[in-house]
Formats: sequence, structure tokens, C-alpha cells
Amino acid sequence: MKLQRAMTNREVWMKASTILAEHGEMTADYIIDQLGDVLGNDTAVEDWRRVAAAVDAITGADTHGSN
Repeated sequence: MKLQRAMTNREVWMKASTILAEHGEMTADYIIDQLGDVLGNDTAVEDWRRVAAAVDAITGADTHGSN
């Protein structure tokens, strides 16, 4: 099995920006699909978690449930 290096912070934010530009409102669905493809790879799962967090930060999503 090929080891994957973790993405840099810059790579995470660039990927998040690109995904948002390409998928808009469907970004969450795209990320969920990608997670399904990488579940056996801890590094890839962590990278996608970071990408999702970056997407939330870019879009100003309320991640704490407060109003």
C-alpha cells in the first residue's frame, strides 16, 4: 500500500477553494463522496476532514450550533 503524505495547510485551503468554486452548494455532497473513497486511509481521511473544515471557514458556516 502506497503511503500518502499529509497535505500542507496551503494545499488544504487551495483544495477547499477549488472545490467550492467547482461545486458550489453541492460541495458537502462532493466531500462526502470523496470520504467514501478513502475510508481505509487514515491520512486521506484526516486531509478531507481538514478540507471540510476549511470549506466551513470560507463559507462562514456555523460549526458550533449557535445562532
